[in-house]
Amino acid sequence: MEFFKKYETWHWQRIQRHILYWLLWSAFLVIINTLIGNTLKSLDDHVRIGQWIAFEATVLPIKIGAAYTIAYWVMPRYLYTKKYGYFVAYSVVVLLFFAVILYLVYAHFVHPIILHDSQAYTIEQFVYKGVQLIYITAMVICIKFFQNYLHEQERNQSLVQQKVEAELKYLRNQVQPHFLFNTLNNIYGLVLSKDQRAGEAIVTLSNLLSFMLYEGDTKRIPLAKELEMLDHYVELELLRYQRRLQFQFDKGTMPVHYSIAPLLLLPFVENAFKHGPAKEEGMSFITIKMDVQEQVLSFFIENSYSSVDQENEHIQSGIGLGNIKKRLELIYPDRHSLQITKGETFRVYLSIELEKA
Repeated sequence: MEFFKKYETWHWQRIQRHILYWLLWSAFLVIINTLIGNTLKSLDDHVRIGQWIAFEATVLPIKIGAAYTIAYWVMPRYLYTKKYGYFVAYSVVVLLFFAVILYLVYAHFVHPIILHDSQAYTIEQFVYKGVQLIYITAMVICIKFFQNYLHEQERNQSLVQQKVEAELKYLRNQVQPHFLFNTLNNIYGLVLSKDQRAGEAIVTLSNLLSFMLYEGDTKRIPLAKELEMLDHYVELELLRYQRRLQFQFDKGTMPVHYSIAPLLLLPFVENAFKHGPAKEEGMSFITIKMDVQEQVLSFFIENSYSSVDQENEHIQSGIGLGNIKKRLELIYPDRHSLQITKGETFRVYLSIELEKA
């Protein structure tokens, strides 16, 4: 897991953010020192804000050096690689090194020259400034950790999205060959019987292929296009089964301003045609009912199935239905309801909360 974000370049916007951070931090310290600095007994009464600005400008490079050495040199080499003992040891060494430099600058330049402090720089003051150096560095490290956390959250979200898109593409690619295999078998039967309707079936199949090429790989399509594709498929199947099937397709209210994931309803219809029609005339039926009310699509399909299919418990859960369950979970999590029941007939009830086109 790549938790720690690594920058390749220091672009200008990034440099500006760092400059702004240190300016704000220095301004805060100047204000604090101006308000309470004159209460220190070791300082003369005439210390002004200009002296505090010079004070912070002198020690700021040392603070930045300590913070950035740990954040951009020690952390990448030892913390990111999980060498925690080395990280602590090197951090202590770096802080001690810069604390000594800070002590020398305070004792020999800041206090006697800038602040006009006649008294010697004490050990207590050195310890106080050392603690200040520690928490300034700790704040920089905390900021980096927070940035890394946000980066990891963004990265995980991106990986999840990529995984979902890859799975959906894989499932769509499975649906299409399965559909084409069954449809081509139907047309092949018409050709063998020299049925003149074979040409019409080929044209209809061409429309379906056009839909799959240009619409099937998109995230959403208008609901009307999905219904048009179902009509083409049903037309192909009815050419094959003719009088051996009682077919009913009722479309209720179908608003035009809603969208749906492509090829979402086809596997249910395909499954009904695959296992529903029997060889005897008038022995089979397929009923499809659809309606949209208050942004919810209700889709119901019921079909008879032969005694051979009834003996096979797995035949009704083929490639199409298995894929469509996964697609529904990926595309409409917590926004759909799917019920499949098997008795004397096979029934599917699906409800989906649609999106506006």
